[in-house]
Amino acid sequence: MKKLDDLIFKFLCLACGSLMIAMMTVIFAQVVARYAFQHSLSWSEEIGRYIFVWITFLGMVLAYRAGAHVALDLLLAHLRGLAHWTLRLVNLVLIAVLAGAIFVSALALFELGTMQESPALELPMHWVYSVIPLSGLLLLYYALRDIWACLTQKDKALDGVKEEDSPC
Repeated sequence: MKKLDDLIFKFLCLACGSLMIAMMTVIFAQVVARYAFQHSLSWSEEIGRYIFVWITFLGMVLAYRAGAHVALDLLLAHLRGLAHWTLRLVNLVLIAVLAGAIFVSALALFELGTMQESPALELPMHWVYSVIPLSGLLLLYYALRDIWACLTQKDKALDGVKEEDSPC
């Protein structure tokens, strides 16, 4: 399971890095075209916006996996034992519910996108929307993995023993 986690994480890092380079290239080309050649690229703003959407959703999964997502942990930092473990487990379950909601609602958006095209590039919008169910599914995977790890390491967590990769 660890190999799959690492493979997905490396792929997401590579994808987000590549998308950032692509977005910078497109936006830079737009600036050069506008100021050096007095001609605006009609498609650059649209593709930059879509790349940014992809970076945002894939970045959400990366941030969760790396433990770098925004969290209010003031209460969690003051709790110990069963209360700490319970609050952490509830938090993980809520993340899984959110991920499931993102996935399910994104499927409807994806279906709607099959009937739409982008204005400038005339891309099928389901290509743009496909990142949303993908990120929801990946976030759900990581949340369920953390719930499982938290449940299987309950005794250690209650004793205050911290494992390196433990979500509790």
